[in-house]
Amino acid sequence: MSIYELLLFVHIMAAIVWVGGAVASQIISFRVLNAGDAGRKAALAGDLEWMGTRVFTPASGILLLFGIFLVLNAKWSWGEPWIGGGIAIWLVSTVLGIAFFGPELGRIQKLTEAEGPESPAVMTRVNKLILVSRVELGLLILAVFLMSTKPGTNF
Repeated sequence: MSIYELLLFVHIMAAIVWVGGAVASQIISFRVLNAGDAGRKAALAGDLEWMGTRVFTPASGILLLFGIFLVLNAKWSWGEPWIGGGIAIWLVSTVLGIAFFGPELGRIQKLTEAEGPESPAVMTRVNKLILVSRVELGLLILAVFLMSTKPGTNF
């Protein structure tokens, strides 16, 4: 096994964990939202926060780190559109995590404690959180497309 193959393996595994986890989260969110159980909806936010900090954040960091190692090892140009697109999507996702998901999950937890899980304000925030996470998932899928097809190159 070459260094390149090892780097690629770790990079792909991190993508599977991150993107696969995001897909699974959407499936669970869909089921919970359609169940009509306000308690489950509010608990979902706590579960997503746990997954975000303990699974998605480390996976995205590993993905970036090993992606950088891959570019350096393969001597690809940082100017490749698929590399720039992947990095841009990673940055958008990171900014969303820091500026929106983390704070919003904290607000949902506090609001749930103050008003209860059936509060319309809690449900509005949970629905907004899930909508934004679906947009982010679309971006992650676009990153997988860019990384796997490498548009603009002769690979």
